[in-house]
Amino acid sequence: MKSTVVLAGLTALAFPFLAACANPSHDSEAGELRDKIAEMPGVVSADLDYTKPITLDSGKLQLSVEMESAASADEVREVVAVTYAAFEDVHHDEEGDLDITIGDDNLHLRSFEPDADTADVADAAERAVTVFASGQVGVDVNTQDVDAAPHVHTQYFVTVTEPGVESLLSTLTDLEAEHSDIPDAGWTVQAGNDEGWSLSAQNGFPDQGQRRRLEQFRVGLPEDATIWLGDDDNIIVRLPTTTPPAEVSAVVGRHLDLVGGPGKAFYDLQQGGDFLALITLGDCYFDTGATGALLEKDHAEGCTNVTHPESP
Repeated sequence: MKSTVVLAGLTALAFPFLAACANPSHDSEAGELRDKIAEMPGVVSADLDYTKPITLDSGKLQLSVEMESAASADEVREVVAVTYAAFEDVHHDEEGDLDITIGDDNLHLRSFEPDADTADVADAAERAVTVFASGQVGVDVNTQDVDAAPHVHTQYFVTVTEPGVESLLSTLTDLEAEHSDIPDAGWTVQAGNDEGWSLSAQNGFPDQGQRRRLEQFRVGLPEDATIWLGDDDNIIVRLPTTTPPAEVSAVVGRHLDLVGGPGKAFYDLQQGGDFLALITLGDCYFDTGATGALLEKDHAEGCTNVTHPESP
């Protein structure tokens, strides 16, 4: 009996606490925001997906907006400004995502408990429109957990149709010449499809040192191989399926030598869309096929931990 009474008392005490952890729903305000955006100049459609907050989890607001292909920078700026003003006000404690599609280009705004001013976010969106003519462009404007003022960071993803390293480097040079004055931004430039040659930097453009590094990594690669190279020698190497195991291992050996061995590597190797090796500061994964087994035999000595695919 006493245990039942105590349990009932604890439950009664816990219930108000748990209930207090759920923030109020702003479903109606989200609907009003959607309706307001749908009526703005340049907007073709606006769709809303709102998830009400639950205990220990915030509400989530997802807006998908299609704008006319000829929408002006001012029109895009205003849509972003109106949305972010709501994100930093009534939806401040909710996860907010805005996706704007303009032809083949996309702008994404992310917000959660932001510190940025609306004007700074709107400026970032307006600058993004000036890049749209450079190819297929994706823009990620982030205001979540951006500590440095103005608390906005923009990452640009530019894809050009023509494949190859030369196309990549030429496009990168042109972009930097035209847009080097864009502040608080990082750039990823890719030539060809999603598995094409790519350089990526989180702050500014990939510099000359990173471009020279790409030239070092590409030495000795088989035809049709591609590389994604990020900051601090983060690298993804994609080799054609026709590459023999011994040649694959030789490529990996050269690359690991360049970065100082598995203990210093951020290295992913793919062949035909499958991961043959993933190496992160000595933590090494190798596939169990013939090529993966050879990679492990030749390069696992510098690994501190070795794993394999889980058995089905």
